[in-house]
Amino acid sequence: MAALTWQRKSVLDLWLLVALTACLLQLPLSLHNWGRFTLGYYAQFAVMPASNLILMLALLIESSHLYARLALSTAARRRERDALVTSMDALAAAFSHEIGQPLTAVTTNAKASFNYLTRSRPDVPKAIDALGAALDAGKDTVGVLKSLRAMVAREPTTFTEFSLNDVVRHVAELLDRELTSAKVSLDLQLDDTLAQIQADRVQVQQVLTNLLVNAIEAVCDTRGDIRRVIVRSAPVDDRAVLVEVTDTGRGIPPEESERIFESFVTTKPTGTGLGLSISRILAQEQGGHLWAAPANGHGGATFCLQLPCNAVATG
Repeated sequence: MAALTWQRKSVLDLWLLVALTACLLQLPLSLHNWGRFTLGYYAQFAVMPASNLILMLALLIESSHLYARLALSTAARRRERDALVTSMDALAAAFSHEIGQPLTAVTTNAKASFNYLTRSRPDVPKAIDALGAALDAGKDTVGVLKSLRAMVAREPTTFTEFSLNDVVRHVAELLDRELTSAKVSLDLQLDDTLAQIQADRVQVQQVLTNLLVNAIEAVCDTRGDIRRVIVRSAPVDDRAVLVEVTDTGRGIPPEESERIFESFVTTKPTGTGLGLSISRILAQEQGGHLWAAPANGHGGATFCLQLPCNAVATG
């Protein structure tokens, strides 16, 4: 008992000390010949379970707690592993989704250049233009890779000052062949008095590319005669500008206007459900906001991207 008092290291040591103390109290009670139905007689029976059973009960309780902690730890490891696998799948899908569009532009323009050069009468100027577009798309691919890597590594975003209208026009040029093949007309209604913005140019281009690609796919999913995408830019106030991408597709139900920005939520059979989710994250990295609204008088939907200007955004 003295050793346990001075060097007690566990809960079981404490309960062993309690059991020994009960045995010490039981010893004089057992030596005396108590009469039946006396205080000493009942005291023996009161102390006996403490001295004989308390340590066994303590062992059972501690074993149960140990197995419970082991089960919880195993379940936590399984959840962590499943979350890691899901994160890796999401990361791979995000890279595939974001890099797919510029790589497609590289391939399309390279094929177009090859076709221009292999004609019976080669069209060298058009081939040169197509190769230039392929090179630009290749640069965009490298920029998207760097942007995604920075986002995953949580590196600070690099802000520069540039014209949002220029980025819109550049994205329209990149998607020109997709628009032509889908027979979709693109109407750019850009405000030339728009102030320059402070943001990451590559990430803003990613967001606009995603919005335009989604608009083209939404228009192609309908059987209507009007296949049109409208891109408007306008100032909101002295510190923000707004870009609206409106399509003539089926539109978005009001109850789904926020849910579509969740990861892996998509209304397309072959969609990944990551484009809008990544776009909103990138918009927030620029200190802006991205939301969806019904298109006024056109059917379809409108996606609104608001970004800060005349002040450095905080990412």
